[in-house]
Amino acid sequence: MNKVFLSGRITSDITRFGTDSKGGVSFSLVTSKPVIKDGQVQKDDNGYTETYDEFHTVKAFNGLGKSVANHKKKGDKLLVVGEIRYSRNERDGRTYYNTDIVAEEIEFL
Repeated sequence: MNKVFLSGRITSDITRFGTDSKGGVSFSLVTSKPVIKDGQVQKDDNGYTETYDEFHTVKAFNGLGKSVANHKKKGDKLLVVGEIRYSRNERDGRTYYNTDIVAEEIEFL
């Protein structure tokens, strides 16, 4: 089973690709969790909780992508349910590997 659940904030402008009928959108989503050391949540010098942040590239297609593009922007919170998709591209004689989250459901938080 390939299923992922991510809750986080949009960290990039939402980019449209393809045509309206067969296209989608792409954006970056950051997820955060507190840094825990010796069973204690770590705080920075200002007393804020230190976090470990992970950035994910999310792609959403058709009506789902259109809905995100029309109603959300950088900084907004989302819950994304989807699958992990790996791809490989060759450009200028070099091979590039990508890991994307292909959204099946998106909830606006």
